[in-house]
Amino acid sequence: MSKKYLFESTVTIRDFECDMQGVVNNAYYHNLLMQTRTEFLASIGIIRQQWSEERGIDFVVYETAIQYRLPIQNGETFRSCLNVHREGARFVYVQDFRRESGELCMRARVDVVVGVHGKLTRGDLFADWCRERFPLQEVRPTRASQRIDLPIDEVIYDYEMKVRDYECDVYGSATNAYVQRYLEVTRLEFMEEIGETFRKWHENGIDMMVTKVDLKFIKPMMSSEKFHSLMNIRQDGPRVIFEQEIRSKLDMHLCVRAAVEIVSIVNGQLDAEGKSFEYFMNVQVPEWKKGKSFS
Repeated sequence: MSKKYLFESTVTIRDFECDMQGVVNNAYYHNLLMQTRTEFLASIGIIRQQWSEERGIDFVVYETAIQYRLPIQNGETFRSCLNVHREGARFVYVQDFRRESGELCMRARVDVVVGVHGKLTRGDLFADWCRERFPLQEVRPTRASQRIDLPIDEVIYDYEMKVRDYECDVYGSATNAYVQRYLEVTRLEFMEEIGETFRKWHENGIDMMVTKVDLKFIKPMMSSEKFHSLMNIRQDGPRVIFEQEIRSKLDMHLCVRAAVEIVSIVNGQLDAEGKSFEYFMNVQVPEWKKGKSFS
């Protein structure tokens, strides 16, 4: 294990974890991140389900910020590396996926809070457990993604969905990976309704690549729960940013807030000026919005 990291494991990607281009699906990274954190906890003597059942202690992901640097492909083996520190009541995991050559493919910050019998705590018991096994660094609290603290300015698309049983974990709530899939489904449905698809762009030599995802998990989404997936879109230089929220259909309570950044790769080269988005953003989206009304 590298001295740079507190914990490392090796993961090999399989075909069913990939998309049509043979690279790991963006949402599936959450499963890989969770797998590494679970292995790390087991290495220090914590079995998550056992702690939940016997002690009433649960580890809840509150916020994630993922930067996608290089695609990981089917059959590729990479090192999943982890460090953890404490920021107030949050335990912050900084997780890297690296190729065997050392190249950084993905970096994530995952903020976890500790609940005891359903109530959030400062996590002192977990902190004490960690200190007995490794030096737990404590740093001044920071905000991982301040820009998603505010509601989206305008909702231009509203897509209704429902949480299915097979999308849930042992606690009956939608997994983080499926939450990100809900957001992706919303973007795909929006593109189709506007008359475009990511596949169509790909066939024309343009690939829209997710480079960064910021997610704030505010309320668990339970099995059979219906919800509204709301979206806005804007361009910032070479990036198109989807601002998204998920709200419960029952009471419109905010469950998830997200910002997803996308760039375009034109014939294998990064469109550093975002020109490939100009017609879409300046003509197609405004034309589609005409006559649309959302509350």
